[in-house]
Amino acid sequence: ALSAYAEGSIIAVVPYLAFARQDKRFLEGEPISVKAVLKSLEALGLSGLVTVDLHQPRVLGEYLSVPSINVLPAEEIAGYFKGKVSNPLVLAPDIGALERAKRVAEHLGAEFDYLVKERDRATGEVKIYPKSLDVAGKDVIIVDDIISTGGTMALVAKNVLGSGAKSVKAVCTHAVMVQGALDKLYYAGIEEVVATDTVPSPVSKVSVAPSVVRGLRELLEEML
Repeated sequence: ALSAYAEGSIIAVVPYLAFARQDKRFLEGEPISVKAVLKSLEALGLSGLVTVDLHQPRVLGEYLSVPSINVLPAEEIAGYFKGKVSNPLVLAPDIGALERAKRVAEHLGAEFDYLVKERDRATGEVKIYPKSLDVAGKDVIIVDDIISTGGTMALVAKNVLGSGAKSVKAVCTHAVMVQGALDKLYYAGIEEVVATDTVPSPVSKVSVAPSVVRGLRELLEEML
């Protein structure tokens, strides 16, 4: 029944949705770019949409009228690190990424937490404020949706290493990696950088295919 329905439908799978972080007007006069992208996809006549680890999954419900689902490759990311870390702590660079860190931690059987981050919308400068985190002797895995310039990850790494972490690894879903991001991360003391294959990169070591398949099945069941 699912395959029969799919034959008469157009379902788009978009592993990396363009302009996903521009989900509101941060400064006066800015467009809501992700809205324009989603409306353009809908105008093509889609019956459904599968995305992977959107910055703010709520935009699907706000700007699309067709069924959609956002999948998070938490199980696949956790699977990569199983057996490679001991006494792990999964850390989100800000509270907005906490759910992502929580999901990865659950699959690892690990603790999770977050740091306080503020970004200057005019200059793009990021500041990390410390929390009372017990990272001493732990293998810290920093999890985020996107690594672009690497500035946030580098700041978090320096923070936790300065607090006594045994090691720091960085993982993201979308490895945009611009402006020498990888060099910046390694220079900050990060032992390994890992990403999925939504954006091809030298560190794309985790496939999102299993998550996409699960998402497609769930979406098709919803559409029946």
